[in-house]
Amino acid sequence: MRDGNHSNQMDKHSIIGFLITLLLIFCGCSTHRRVDGWYPIADYPDNSVIGKPLITVKDFDKITILKDTFIIEGDTVVQFLIQGRVKSEKRKQWADGTEQLIGKRLGFIFNDSVITAPKINARIESGNFQITSPDTVLLKSIFSDLEAISGPTSSQ
Repeated sequence: MRDGNHSNQMDKHSIIGFLITLLLIFCGCSTHRRVDGWYPIADYPDNSVIGKPLITVKDFDKITILKDTFIIEGDTVVQFLIQGRVKSEKRKQWADGTEQLIGKRLGFIFNDSVITAPKINARIESGNFQITSPDTVLLKSIFSDLEAISGPTSSQ
């Protein structure tokens, strides 16, 4: 009889150990990520996100990728940037949010990374924004992904 009880106890311990392992695996491998969009960002050098998004990429009305060429100290520099505008029904939210963030940073978060985080200098009533990065390949990839979400866009 004693061997039967010992076997039952081992089975219970094995099952409990297995369940605890599964729980740790599922909790430790969370796929939670932030929704892509514009978020308040902490001051330099910390790029941590503060709170909820002001707007998300689903709130974008129009996006365009532009190629900007300029000269710095005799060298020609080519930079790409994404210009966009939020949907008309979100422009007041954008304007009010940017007004509250004057003097602070607002960052564009994409795939859980801060892509750009300019300091806000004024209320932005127009709903316009720019996404910049020195990484041209990254910017073109972001544009392609945003285009899939936002629908018809243009590139120049």
